[in-house]
Amino acid sequence: MKLKYCRNVFFGLSALLFMSPAYAAWYQVEVIVFEYVSPDSDGELWDENPGLPDRSDSIELITELADNDEDTTVKNTSGDAIQDKLSSKAELIPFLQSTNDKLRLDGVQRVLELSRDYRPLLHVAWQQPGLTANNARSVHLQKFVETGNSVADEVEDPSALKQKLVLPDDEVQVPDLAFDGTIRLRSSSFLHVDGDVAYFPKFLSKESASDSEDSSPSIQQQADYVRLQESRKIRLNEINYFDHPLFGVILRVSRLNIN
Repeated sequence: MKLKYCRNVFFGLSALLFMSPAYAAWYQVEVIVFEYVSPDSDGELWDENPGLPDRSDSIELITELADNDEDTTVKNTSGDAIQDKLSSKAELIPFLQSTNDKLRLDGVQRVLELSRDYRPLLHVAWQQPGLTANNARSVHLQKFVETGNSVADEVEDPSALKQKLVLPDDEVQVPDLAFDGTIRLRSSSFLHVDGDVAYFPKFLSKESASDSEDSSPSIQQQADYVRLQESRKIRLNEINYFDHPLFGVILRVSRLNIN
């Protein structure tokens, strides 16, 4: 009886250990979000706002680390200057944004940048453990772009823009939201990705198109935004495309080698 009890306790503790992030397989998730410069909807209309992605259980990427020894903050921006700082202490931090030298979709990013048909909006990667659907967390991704007076190409918090700039209200163009969404990686017998992204196009609606003789928009839409929702089984190191007539998401998941 005691042997059976001890065996059950052992297997129970083992299950708990292997459910924890430290004992799960670790991955790098890399994402590019892009928009079509001159999209062709093939007659498709978007009349109603489809609802925004649920962010209630999502998590923000970690882009800075506190250094307790020196009481300073290490910011993950350029990727090169802080690589040595992060190499040992940050290996097993879930949802830590990867440094630039770890990006593997640079070639795809360059193709998008050089093309007249596409405009990349975001290129980011992060590390995380592969957890089951019950434990997996969604990563929140969004992008604001400045489309007015070129005050800034992008800002993280548009509501704080006017406070940062000592300018009259009529001289400041608050950045527009380009997209807002979540990406979730979950693991079972296979890897699965759940993508849910809302994209905010800046195309003329059908009514406003007649106001200008030179305007020839290829998209007729009344909604403020469109939404791409897809769940897919994926394979390691493969490039996955999540496509919408107005924008797209490119995703690659690779195994993270932890020494």
